[in-house]
Amino acid sequence: MSVLDRALLALFALITAILAGIFLAVIAGWSVPLDLFELSLLNNDYRLLAGVVALIFFLLAMRFLLGSLRLAQAGEGRAVIKAADLGLVSISLPALEHLVTRAARQVKGVREIRPRLNYGPEGLAIRLNITVNPDRNLPEMAAELQEKVREYVIATAGLEVPEVQVRINGIFQEGQRRVE
Repeated sequence: MSVLDRALLALFALITAILAGIFLAVIAGWSVPLDLFELSLLNNDYRLLAGVVALIFFLLAMRFLLGSLRLAQAGEGRAVIKAADLGLVSISLPALEHLVTRAARQVKGVREIRPRLNYGPEGLAIRLNITVNPDRNLPEMAAELQEKVREYVIATAGLEVPEVQVRINGIFQEGQRRVE
C-alpha cells in the first residue's frame, strides 16, 4: 500500500469515526446536528456541497473496497523470468523460496532456513533467517551463504539479485547426551 493510500485511508477512518460519534450523540438526544443537516438540505448551495462530499466518500470507499479485493485475489506473487514473443514466463515466489532454500542447504553449518523474498523493479531481494551450527566462523559462513544463494538464483532463474541479507537467529545446540 502506497503512502498516499495510507494517508487517504487514515483520513477516511478519522472522518468516519467523527461521523459515527456525531451519530451516537444524535441518538443520545443532541439535536443540533439534525437541525444543521435539515438547514443544509433547504439551501441549494449547501445541498451541492453535501453532494460533493458524499461523492468523495463514495469514491474513497469504493477505492479501498476494490483495493482490498484485488489484494485478496492476487494471492501469491510472481517474478517474470522472460518476456518472449509467445508470452511471459514467470515463477512464483514460493517456487523461488524453494530454490533459495536448496542453495542455502549447500552451505556447511546452516541448520534451518526461513527465506523471505521481495520482487521489485531492481530484482529479487532475499532475506534469510537462519539457525547455524556453533562450530563455524559466522562472518565467513554468512558471506559464503550470500554468494551461493545469489549465484544459484541467477543461474537457475535468471533473475537479478541486488541483495541477500542474512540474519542469524540462533545457534543450534544439540541436547546433552546422557551416559548411563
